[in-house]
Amino acid sequence: MKRKLIALGLVLVMAVSLLAGCSNKEAASTNDASEVTLAIVGPQTGDNAEYGKSMKTAAQIAVDEWNEKGGVIGKQIKLVDYDDANSSEQAASVAEKIVGDPSICAVMGHFSSGVAMTAAEVYQEAGIALVNGSAAHMDYAKIGDCIFRNNAIYTTDANTMLQIMEWLGVKKFGILNPNTDAGVSVTSAVEDMMERYGDKYTLELVEPQLYEDGTVDFTATVAWFQEQGVEAVYSSGAYSATAPFIQQYRAKDPNVKFVMSAACFSKEFLELAGDDAEGVVLGTSFFYGSDNEAVKSFTEKYTEAYGSEPSTFAAQIYDATYAILYAIEKGNSADRADIVKNLADTDFQGVTGKIVFDEEGNCPKEQVLLEIKDGEYHEVPGVLMNQADWEASKGIE
Repeated sequence: MKRKLIALGLVLVMAVSLLAGCSNKEAASTNDASEVTLAIVGPQTGDNAEYGKSMKTAAQIAVDEWNEKGGVIGKQIKLVDYDDANSSEQAASVAEKIVGDPSICAVMGHFSSGVAMTAAEVYQEAGIALVNGSAAHMDYAKIGDCIFRNNAIYTTDANTMLQIMEWLGVKKFGILNPNTDAGVSVTSAVEDMMERYGDKYTLELVEPQLYEDGTVDFTATVAWFQEQGVEAVYSSGAYSATAPFIQQYRAKDPNVKFVMSAACFSKEFLELAGDDAEGVVLGTSFFYGSDNEAVKSFTEKYTEAYGSEPSTFAAQIYDATYAILYAIEKGNSADRADIVKNLADTDFQGVTGKIVFDEEGNCPKEQVLLEIKDGEYHEVPGVLMNQADWEASKGIE
């Protein structure tokens, strides 16, 4: 519904701008500038710095590709980067700086849901587009018509996890998630989905366990899961926590199964978890081992620039950058309001699938199943279905 109100919203924005005597001047300076400037924001410092650095690398590759072809609307593209340290307070401060710089016409990034949602409020009020590639909270894109995301939402993650548990033949499983907005929300999504699906399968979920950021000792949690007799554990946490958890659990029970999220699709996870990563499975919207030529090209450039293959989040930011540039090209304008309007009509094939935003600004994502064997990710085809098809196969209405 919010996308249907864009046209009216733009009229109102223009009217307010005329009265205020400032926004038109800012829009003109954006369009009249000698180059088009985009901002990429993510954690460059702190526990999640590798995610932010990989997002920046991916955005730069996209910008370089466009510049090599002549840029956009006859101008070269400039990428400026900001560190929000995955902190809501710092993200809000960064967002204020960005919206106060009239040369910046759109933004990609911010990492975790809570941080991205804090910054999104600032961008929405200022009328500048934000395209995220990792915030899965259900309410993120509902903030307003300027807010978009190119990643799976929590219900997709939850359904993917349940499909994988079925494929593994698991009867009883546990959840270990961070005690953050993101961790609590995805846990709730799983619980809600299990309640909704009821007797359509025989999975049993024990009481979910939450951990605080920075936790690396999971001795007590492992012991508790063992007491409950779980056969598998699911986690949407970052690899800095899930890798030591898996190692500590494997030391007690080498047969337990682990289902992770796309947050563990990275070379950093493989290196940190070592041999204990063997057999770990996860769902993701991107796999660098695909035969797709666009994926191969992006992976080659990214690996050369970053030193390892791209993660799902990096690939989603790459496509997010392309989405903004296509919007600028379509409207022949780098005006902030024009970009928002044309992003709503985005339609192209990216490395993470078809990029089309729905009325709330979400981009539905098909998932592929990956399994770690001999220290590498391998695709397991023919297992995962999109949620609608899976529900239909179960007779769920």
